[in-house]
Amino acid sequence: MVQATEGTSARKPVKLALQGGGSWGAYTWGVLDALLASRTIAIEGLSGTSAGAINAAIVTSALAQGTPAHARERLREFWEAIAQPAFADVGRDVWGPVERKWRETVDLWLGAGALSPYAVNPLGVNPLRDLISAHVDFEAIRSPRALPLFVTVTNVRTGLPRVIANAGITLDALLASACLPQLFQAVEIDGEPYWDGGYTGNPALRPIIEARGSGDVIVVQLAPEAAREPPRDSVAIQRRVNEIVFNASLVAEMQAIAGMRAVAGGGTSAAYLRDLRLHRIGPPSGRVLEGGSPLERSRAWIERLQVEGRAAARRFLARHTSDIGVRETLDIAKVFAADGSPRIGVAANEPAYVRTGTL
Repeated sequence: MVQATEGTSARKPVKLALQGGGSWGAYTWGVLDALLASRTIAIEGLSGTSAGAINAAIVTSALAQGTPAHARERLREFWEAIAQPAFADVGRDVWGPVERKWRETVDLWLGAGALSPYAVNPLGVNPLRDLISAHVDFEAIRSPRALPLFVTVTNVRTGLPRVIANAGITLDALLASACLPQLFQAVEIDGEPYWDGGYTGNPALRPIIEARGSGDVIVVQLAPEAAREPPRDSVAIQRRVNEIVFNASLVAEMQAIAGMRAVAGGGTSAAYLRDLRLHRIGPPSGRVLEGGSPLERSRAWIERLQVEGRAAARRFLARHTSDIGVRETLDIAKVFAADGSPRIGVAANEPAYVRTGTL
């Protein structure tokens, strides 16, 4: 099913795979805002994890109920609710660096196991519960009108991913997909405890690739696959560890696709791979990622990420709309190669100057 709007017959269908990353999901909001506003493409299905799962669920439920304009409005309402009040930005230029350093140090301390969420939050309070309930219509997601949607969670006991499709997507499924174990108690689904899906599928590509419809999949990537320089202080080291962990499953899937293509060659066993055309928007530039934490939610930070994501999507559309349905624009063998050569993460649609870090 293509997103509901007038004149969709002339639009090129695409599927979206949305990575998670806390407040960096506001970058994905910007990307989605531009794609939903486009007159040249139509969203045909979504896969998401953590913040990507929430964004995907908002879009899926809104499109099942109305138009892309309605989906854009619901996304805006959600992220404005995530952002702290505007007065929180007062004095941010002066106190921001000090406050951020303090907060990230506390986050590191919590992440090291000094305090368990079961100790500091025995009631299992999750502020996302009310926010998601207010902005996602789960009946719409499970209706025949809904686009295919896939959400990934991680089984705490087995360490394996579980991909949940439309019929099984509930509030608890979205909470589990965004459940960082340093902050929240595990979420139970069908008697099993689950954590953030980013550990095992960020996002899961296979379900959206194999879903009916278009062979074009746009990955919205938030975590950089390479660092500009080795981190040296404790906060930077922990941040890089998190980037590696939450990017590992995407890298593995991309390498598997490249490997299967190389082995299969032109054989019939590679038919679905020949029909697959991968594209990418993101990751955000290092300048943006180093400007804040995925736990920060000031209005200025959320709005900055949204603007960056919208601009990146518009650049992608300007350069690659004609490629959709025709050719792949993400060279996965090069970008995700396991050859040990250092490279700076850059979106396939970004010009060379972004690679230098001068943007």
